[in-house]
Amino acid sequence: MECVSSASYSICINGSLQGKFPGKRGLRQGDPMSPALFLLCMEYLSRLLKVRTNTLTFKYHPRCEVLKITHLAFADDLMLFSRGDLPSVKILIDCLNDFKNVSGLDINSFKSNLFTAGIIGDELDNIFNLLNFPLGTLPVRILGVPLAAQNLNVNHYAPLSMMNCLYINKWTANSLSYLW
Repeated sequence: MECVSSASYSICINGSLQGKFPGKRGLRQGDPMSPALFLLCMEYLSRLLKVRTNTLTFKYHPRCEVLKITHLAFADDLMLFSRGDLPSVKILIDCLNDFKNVSGLDINSFKSNLFTAGIIGDELDNIFNLLNFPLGTLPVRILGVPLAAQNLNVNHYAPLSMMNCLYINKWTANSLSYLW
């Protein structure tokens, strides 16, 4: 917290630093400390999820049970996985609420979605009321990779494959030397 709360700033005028004033609102976007502190926060969330989901009431998503996967995080995106029953979802939401109380980081409801497969009726209504997220539809692309409830075929991966080919072609063209 000393790194965050003791920051001060100077203004560069005509190549020389002028004045010094304290930061009042913590880290700002683009601050070099932001990624490191965010990783520490995500590590705390990962450990919290690991401890809280290690109970008999939490049920893993069927495809995540063997490896005991409860979440995947990339940059500032977080995906949570559980079986579609209210106690399991409640454990995940309680973890996020506790994380919010400790870190000050909150869920952006406008950017969040609930994805379900095979959950209908009262169970779905109860989960939907607990979360207040809009219901997303599958398949969906997350970081360019398709996510679906059923097995995907080659056509689902075509845009990702084409993007990779474009990057590789640009990279190899930049590596060529035209000098003889």
